[in-house]
Amino acid sequence: MDFQQLSDAALLQSIRGDDATAFKVLYDRYWESLYLKACKRVDKDEAKDMVQEVMTTLWRRRNDIVVHEDGQIGRYLHTAIKYRVISHYAYLSNEIPNTDLFTALNSQEVANNLEAKELSELLEQEINRLPARMQQIFRMSREDDFSIADIARQLNLSEQTIKNQLTEALRRIRESIKQKDYGDWVFLLILLYYSSH
Repeated sequence: MDFQQLSDAALLQSIRGDDATAFKVLYDRYWESLYLKACKRVDKDEAKDMVQEVMTTLWRRRNDIVVHEDGQIGRYLHTAIKYRVISHYAYLSNEIPNTDLFTALNSQEVANNLEAKELSELLEQEINRLPARMQQIFRMSREDDFSIADIARQLNLSEQTIKNQLTEALRRIRESIKQKDYGDWVFLLILLYYSSH
């Protein structure tokens, strides 16, 4: 069987049967795009680790993931890497250690509580409360999709300063949202929604 010719859905079917070859083909198919996406926000070593974590989770949850159409697994993986980067900066990974990426992506628990428009408006309010420079850096990262290196060059600041500002911006937004009794899932959902629009 030529696994290279198989669709994502067909590969996932084989992976459910514990087929390591099919998993390697799917891994190779998405590794580079996931890695490049992560590299926009974190350094190369961290990006590699994050891709590894996302793909390991895919293998572990292979029997639970439902794919209705081709291309859906790609969207899952790209959203998962986005979530992983966000949790890295928001320090959520230590506080929700048992959270599974794919469970989170499938969860309707929070999605049903807030409409996309409300999510967008809520985040916009929080961004407007940030100090001017922090707000500028956050918007360049989230809205203009500039990498940390690009922002550092344009603003004549160190990459570490940019990372610190992004981390602090996310921390402040998260704290403010938690005070409104929404909690971490709304924070994640907002950022996932926001960074995909």
